[in-house]
Amino acid sequence: MKFCPNCGKRTENDAKFCTNCGYNFTKRDNINHSNDNSTNQKQITRKAENKNRSHKFVWIIGVMVILCIVSGGWFLFKNKSQSASSANETTTESADAKISSNTTNGSTTAQNSNSNDTSNNASDKLSSDIGPKETAAAIAYYADKSGLDGWKDYLKGNNGITIILSSAHASMVSDIGQGMLYGVLNEQLNVNGVTKNIYTLDEDDTVNIYHLSDENSSDNPATPIKSVSKDEIIQYINDHGYASDVKKLGSRVTLDQESY
Repeated sequence: MKFCPNCGKRTENDAKFCTNCGYNFTKRDNINHSNDNSTNQKQITRKAENKNRSHKFVWIIGVMVILCIVSGGWFLFKNKSQSASSANETTTESADAKISSNTTNGSTTAQNSNSNDTSNNASDKLSSDIGPKETAAAIAYYADKSGLDGWKDYLKGNNGITIILSSAHASMVSDIGQGMLYGVLNEQLNVNGVTKNIYTLDEDDTVNIYHLSDENSSDNPATPIKSVSKDEIIQYINDHGYASDVKKLGSRVTLDQESY
């Protein structure tokens, strides 16, 4: 049994029309079927839309994941590059500082070395204002090393010399200088205390060097073997590296004004 949707009259299930009001049950079934089809169609459409939405969501999630990965990789690469750059800058600064330090130390060492060399060179040189003992030692050393007659090897093995100052015998030489004779005595060779190696000094510091012979006297004065300036003698001593020996000899010079 079924009821008419129009008047509510009970009718047979297979009835096509209502016996009371004439309602067409076939139309209602078509409508219901159509509604069912429409409902089914809507459900299918909703499922398709849901599926499409699901796909879009998946794509969006995928794109976001890819963007996160790319962004994260770029961030890590940038940090790594900055770290490497900072490390290189630090290394470069350290290397520059080390080079600068080494350069400064090298320059200081070189300056100290040059200063020491200059100091050593200065201490190994004779100056033009040397005293009378070093002057006597320089003249004797010059005459010996330059091989002047009677002077060569005169100082060999010598530990000191005596300079005999005399004005009484100035007439025995042709150029008496300032009137004082300077006799250079090596007591190891001249055991009798008499020397023939003489020099005089002019006012302009010219040195007149003599080696007396037995024939020389006031009537036959000796002539200089060589006349040379004091500065030339000092230059010769310095150029040949004899300065330290001359200074050592100068410290062992004895001045004697009474023995000659």
